[in-house]
Amino acid sequence: MRLRDYVRMNKLWLTGNLVLLLLVNGVLFSSSALAQETADLVYMDVLILSAQLCLFGYGYVRQRRAYAAFLDHFGPQRKGRGTVPAGDVYFDTMTRLLSDHKQQYRIAEESYKKNMNDTQEYMTQWAHDIKVNLAVCDLLLGEVENGHELRTQVEQIKFRINQVLQMTRANHYREDMAAEEVDIRQELRNAIKENSLFFIHKNIEIETDLKPFTVISDKKWVFDIFCQILNNCSKYTASGGRLIITAHETDRAYDVRIRDNGIGIPREDLPRIFDKGFTGRNGRLGTKSTGMGLYYAKKMADRLRIGLEAASEEGVYTEFTVTFYKLSDDYNAAASAYSKASNTLASRGSGEI
Repeated sequence: MRLRDYVRMNKLWLTGNLVLLLLVNGVLFSSSALAQETADLVYMDVLILSAQLCLFGYGYVRQRRAYAAFLDHFGPQRKGRGTVPAGDVYFDTMTRLLSDHKQQYRIAEESYKKNMNDTQEYMTQWAHDIKVNLAVCDLLLGEVENGHELRTQVEQIKFRINQVLQMTRANHYREDMAAEEVDIRQELRNAIKENSLFFIHKNIEIETDLKPFTVISDKKWVFDIFCQILNNCSKYTASGGRLIITAHETDRAYDVRIRDNGIGIPREDLPRIFDKGFTGRNGRLGTKSTGMGLYYAKKMADRLRIGLEAASEEGVYTEFTVTFYKLSDDYNAAASAYSKASNTLASRGSGEI
């Protein structure tokens, strides 16, 4: 930035100071109480002008450094555009550069969204195509003797494919949500049937005490949440284990509790089992876990205003509680969840300190 440009930018301030100096000189020179010594007035003017010049020079140096930093930051955008004029045009230039920068970010964001949509379409198409191959495998398995273990693996592949579709739906939930009356007991039965081969393979006994009740929610997502929890129970329950599913009604909600007598969850891992990508000690030492299943189950539950919590004792049991709030308490449930999350963050923050 040139000195001439800085003067143009601050011409109003300089004019104001000059007018003020002239007024002071005029008042002092015309005052009868003063001796009207010209030398004293000149001396005073020199002092005032010197102070103003020092302040002006200091402001110029600061503004020049800030301007240089600004041009360095937007250097790639300024190539080939010449120098920037001073005065009001300087601020116009800043506004234009910021607008250009924002436009570039907008273009990059649109490109990212397009790539994400393309990826989602590809994954969805891939999942549906691979299901055709699995259907053929099912038919061929009927002709194979002692193909029980192979059928279990095929069913596990099916589950993982459905999990991929669930994840894509969870990331675009606004495009794939339908509120309707959901029979929770029926959806639980459907989820048990979906995972039945896993339970049969490990000879896991299932005991249910389900009372019929309906809620307003998304049937497909509720089914997916139950499927993920039941599949998780089947993975971490030993052969010959037991699964107990019960439903309870309170004044404000319906609770569905799914309890197994599997290996349980270590105490230090329990607060993090719904975190993205968290596998924990059991996931690293036992099954090949991705740490995404329960994360997406919790994500879907939160968006449906469904409570999802877990309790466990290592080596004894793991219990998942799925809470369907009644319509009159939906607001209170959301407030309670927010308060609980705030307390958790506060406690973690104090622990780190």
